[in-house]
Amino acid sequence: MSLAYDVIPVTIVTGFLGSGKSTLLADVLTGDAARDTALLVNEFGEVGLDHLLIGEIQTQTVLLDNGCICCAMRGELKDALTSLFSRRARGEVPPFSRVVLETTGLATPAPIVATLLGDRVVSSHYSIRAIVTVVDAVNAPQQRAAHPEWLAQVAAADRIVLSKADLADTPALEALERSLAQLNPAARIARRTHADDASIVLDPAATAHDFADFVRRTGAPRAGMRNDAPPLARLDAAPAHRERLASLDAFCVEFDEPVEWAVFTLWFTMLLARHGDGILRVKGLLALAGVPQPVVLHAVHHLVHPVLHLDAWPGQSGAEQSHAVPRSRLVFIARGLARDTVADSYRRLCRHLQTAETVR
Repeated sequence: MSLAYDVIPVTIVTGFLGSGKSTLLADVLTGDAARDTALLVNEFGEVGLDHLLIGEIQTQTVLLDNGCICCAMRGELKDALTSLFSRRARGEVPPFSRVVLETTGLATPAPIVATLLGDRVVSSHYSIRAIVTVVDAVNAPQQRAAHPEWLAQVAAADRIVLSKADLADTPALEALERSLAQLNPAARIARRTHADDASIVLDPAATAHDFADFVRRTGAPRAGMRNDAPPLARLDAAPAHRERLASLDAFCVEFDEPVEWAVFTLWFTMLLARHGDGILRVKGLLALAGVPQPVVLHAVHHLVHPVLHLDAWPGQSGAEQSHAVPRSRLVFIARGLARDTVADSYRRLCRHLQTAETVR
């Protein structure tokens, strides 16, 4: 395939100020696994990669000693991505096969997702692979209490990486893991270890391990949330933040019967049109009528990622595939929206369409 027509996967690495994003990326970029990676950062001055760079930073792009391309983003994200792709196609930079995009500590992921999905030029060359959120295990309670950006970063994550876990006492660390699982039951949570840093950032999100784990966790009562986890509204002392958390809910909606794709897309489009501002994240697996393989669905606010088709249902062998009846399962992280409201709206639409078909 011509380099001019490649679609490059993008991993977004986010996390609050001082959470350890740059330290994580500095360690990841030292290995050969990152040789064909382009790292896009906001400003070199804010990134702890100086010990990896060759010489002084005089240009927008620096080639690291392992072949990784490090690029400064000094303008709009769209301009940076299109320029990087054009330079790759012209042979001005090595033909990287992935992009890692590091956000600023105060950035919420939604505008970045909007650019990657909503801009026609950008979306023709790039696709979202995963959102990785780094959470500071020591300072998370204070950051969570004072900054709504922290909550948006956690809610958007496919993977949550706990940094500085060795500096937190065990009870506090376990309580933080439970609260994170309650805030985002669809995300895989891992304590940072140097052994798996590269796989956390560079591996595809849609691995069998990720989605097998997703099915296991969200198959439990209350979308896999621990019954002994503290209520969301009690996690922080700040009254304003307690109010924000009290209005936020994470829940799982399941469909017993295979869904008709046309019906589902009509319903989901109307749901996002009405409630998209309050829907921080949707992640799930769909069992489509007449399709044996599952379909992966991701959405952030009003934006829906292109669907991904898996080869098989996670955690099932070939024999199980032929006998089991898979269920569609969607995890919502939303404000001002209840599970029963979402589930009932889908059932009402199905009944309405069936009635209209009968009358016809």
